[in-house]
Amino acid sequence: MASPTTIYLTPKQRKGLFRRARKRKTSFSEEVRAALDLYLEFPPDFEEERLAALVREANASMDRSIGKLDEAIAFCKQTMERINELERR
Repeated sequence: MASPTTIYLTPKQRKGLFRRARKRKTSFSEEVRAALDLYLEFPPDFEEERLAALVREANASMDRSIGKLDEAIAFCKQTMERINELERR
């Protein structure tokens, strides 16, 4: 069972948690607990910069994947247009 605890948050942190709670249809307190649970899963010798580097690599990979998907979609559209044009003839 949760017990009352006082913590000090920056205005930005507070707004962000309330915004996230609204989007996820949870409470501010649930979001704080979820964030703490996630943090506590990290090993004690966790290096934040290593995670940040991994996130940057993942984002770059995702950007490349999105680019390739956009190319594939454009190619499919062109192919469908050609097929439709041939069928009209």
